[in-house]
Amino acid sequence: MSTEPQPANAAPPRLRRTRRSRRLRAPQIALFVVLGILAACLAGANLSQPPRVKAVEANGELLVARTDQRVQIRLSQPVSTIASGAVTVTPKTPVEVTSDGGTVTVRFLSMLNTGTEYRIDARVRGTATGAVGSISATFATPDTATYTLLRSEAGDRILEHHLQNATATRTAFEAARIQEYASTPSGLAVITRDETGRAELAIRGRQTGAAASSPAPDDSAEPFRIMTADQLGQLRSEAASGVVGVVASGTGDDRTLYDRALLIIDPATAIVLTVADEAGAAVRVRDWRFVPGTTSLIYQSPSGRLMGWEAAPEPRSFDPGLSGELLGFLPGTTTLAVSTTTGVSLVDMSGVVSGTLDGPPPQAPLEADLSAPTLSPSIPAAHATPAALALSADSTLNRLSNGPRETPEAPATIDLRSTGSPLHNGSLVTGGNVTVSEHGGESGAERTIFAPASPNTRTGRVCLSPNAEFAAIETVSREGAPDGRPVTPGFSHTTTTYVRVATGDTVRSVLGGLSDWCA
Repeated sequence: MSTEPQPANAAPPRLRRTRRSRRLRAPQIALFVVLGILAACLAGANLSQPPRVKAVEANGELLVARTDQRVQIRLSQPVSTIASGAVTVTPKTPVEVTSDGGTVTVRFLSMLNTGTEYRIDARVRGTATGAVGSISATFATPDTATYTLLRSEAGDRILEHHLQNATATRTAFEAARIQEYASTPSGLAVITRDETGRAELAIRGRQTGAAASSPAPDDSAEPFRIMTADQLGQLRSEAASGVVGVVASGTGDDRTLYDRALLIIDPATAIVLTVADEAGAAVRVRDWRFVPGTTSLIYQSPSGRLMGWEAAPEPRSFDPGLSGELLGFLPGTTTLAVSTTTGVSLVDMSGVVSGTLDGPPPQAPLEADLSAPTLSPSIPAAHATPAALALSADSTLNRLSNGPRETPEAPATIDLRSTGSPLHNGSLVTGGNVTVSEHGGESGAERTIFAPASPNTRTGRVCLSPNAEFAAIETVSREGAPDGRPVTPGFSHTTTTYVRVATGDTVRSVLGGLSDWCA
């Protein structure tokens, strides 16, 4: 205890400590009061703020490959119903808009362009606050890869290209003899031939040209070898499901005999299914196509009859009641173009996708005479190639020429029509212009999107990109000669030119042919 004398008027020690504590607490209390006031002000300000964008969800790969794809915009608060007219998209694109709480869904009614940045602007009103404001959301579509096959006596190469980047071309895979290939989500499905001519189908890695991982547990670096046979061809893939299909003839690995049998392979599970009729017997196939977005398919029998087949839930065949030549599906849709003796029909196969097809699918005539396209007066009608690629229900591509077609020879076991289109079958036409015919309505316009630089240049395959934004057009110079391949024949000195269909502008020219868009 202190023994120092205290002033007469000094307060007791306990009272002095109480006063000191009060003096210390006073600023703290004031601070809390100020913070409370600030928090209340901020809460009030936040309540009066219009909705803000928190996140944008978009699948660029699907947006450039299919119609009716959606972009979702997550907002900071729920909003009232938004009219489609209150939303603008740049570049201009038709959309439908719905809202659910704090999520705005923009449905794109057409496929988008590749390698493009899109901006969505809208006026929104918060349901809780009534605050009105503008939101903006951006997303970019990918500059997706495309491929060509370059053959030479020194060996063959599959080249990968990006249309927005001229320096991005690289060798994705190379081998002594590449017959054909198809791009899949897991890599490149490639048919090669050995020195005896026997065909092998394997999955090769996409990124480096090295082999893709096998489904085997040891994750082997070797190619995922699917099968070998005397003849393999008509290789195609389905992007959404990842499955591939191939037509086999001759003797297989286990001494199985194939006669134009269509095999469907799931690389993820190594399951191989043979397309069979209702009795379980393997069918003979001249041509076939996957129904986009499914593992189902349409095939053409040797007699020209078109049949359907589904892999799930149980493999089964069905009769869509059609006959004719398969021209393929309109880009981004499940509408099948079929050439018949009376013209071209567009067949709605959406019932296959939804599982509701229980009879002949709806069909309507394409409003164009594809057997007699509009010709320049200098081009004899006998030398015109019928338009066989539909960009939409009201426009098609034509390949015109001023001379007869030149078709490479093929073994008797190969039907050159099996590619489904005169513009895909490897034939050449000299001086072949490529035009777009817009029919129906009042336009009836035809415009040229490509003309060879030299009158001696021959035009080969003409194929559309998955979103119909570009056409890949093969050209062969005067020096070009048949490459002598027994299946999927081509020519030396082949170049592929990528043309924007809407404008006719040339985007890139690359070495090689047999674009992956032609599968």
